[in-house]
Amino acid sequence: MKKILVVNNDFDTMSLLKSWLEKKTYEVKFTGNQKEVPRIMKEFAPELVIVDVIQKEVAEQLKINKKTRSVPVLLMTGYTLRQMNNQLPVDDTIEKPFNLHLLEKKIERLIRKSA
Repeated sequence: MKKILVVNNDFDTMSLLKSWLEKKTYEVKFTGNQKEVPRIMKEFAPELVIVDVIQKEVAEQLKINKKTRSVPVLLMTGYTLRQMNNQLPVDDTIEKPFNLHLLEKKIERLIRKSA
């Protein structure tokens, strides 16, 4: 079973996403606390991290750490990609509200890429 860590402090979104991901047979951990991410990465060893744009510092920290830089990061954002003109250290992005079919395809591609 593939593992996904979701870093988001919107608990409604987290609850819905957790239910959906578990139905897709992923093992899922959630946190809204950036300080928990290093411990969760070490103990849980996810194949993918989904990060909300509000928590973008998590993506930056994962990509500069030698032990976690190879783990794909998918950034969820309420901004359009045009509004996000700066380069963020992520492997892909998805705009909210997101299409679940598109989200599923992005997750599958990123997990395959990390294998």
